[in-house]
Amino acid sequence: MSHPSGQTFLRFENIWRSYGEGEARVDALAGADFSISKGEFVAITGPSGSGKSTAMNILGCLDRPTSGIHRFLETDAGELDRDARADLRNTHIGFVFQGYNLLPRTTALENVELPLTYRGMPFKKRRELALEALEKVGLAGRERHMPHQLSGGQQQRVAIARAIVSTPTLLLADEPTGNLDTARSHEIMGLLVDLNRSVGMCIVVVTHEEDIASFASRRIGFSDGQIVHDSALQAGGQCSCRT
Repeated sequence: MSHPSGQTFLRFENIWRSYGEGEARVDALAGADFSISKGEFVAITGPSGSGKSTAMNILGCLDRPTSGIHRFLETDAGELDRDARADLRNTHIGFVFQGYNLLPRTTALENVELPLTYRGMPFKKRRELALEALEKVGLAGRERHMPHQLSGGQQQRVAIARAIVSTPTLLLADEPTGNLDTARSHEIMGLLVDLNRSVGMCIVVVTHEEDIASFASRRIGFSDGQIVHDSALQAGGQCSCRT
């Protein structure tokens, strides 16, 4: 299938993800094919139950396909064992979720330092990187605030800083604005656009909201486990999407 120009580093090749057996079998993904190049900003869209969150879980090496090939940096990630997939996640992927998942009794700065602490990075270096990450998301001066002292939008900015502090190749955001009002939602999406443009980080956002998807430069639409729309492929003329 066609894919956008640029160095491809994520690819789904006929990905199926099934749960249950026999008559109880449910296909959350049913032959999904797409690829994503470095530096892209992609929105994966679709209604509840369309397969978009399942796709994100496989992209993020949180789950494995039932069949098909999930390539990540030319590695068949679906064939990796649990530890190897964890290494891939820790090295290359940052996650942002609808719930901010901040430690409530820990400052913004300490929350952002967490991934680096788990890596055993020395205190001085991880503090320096965490301060830089908070500055990138517009929270310089709020480093010592506890989560309850921050607004929802500010808490999500802390979560984004935590996700990018280890300079991942890929940032996956699952309904990142689901708990925010429209103004704060657009602020967060504008921040992701800036990160994509300024450092070339590949960003994939899963959303069911059209206004949120509009911030991405490419949209991949899911329905019943299959891709029904891919704006990049359609723009290029060749689209094998189901109609």
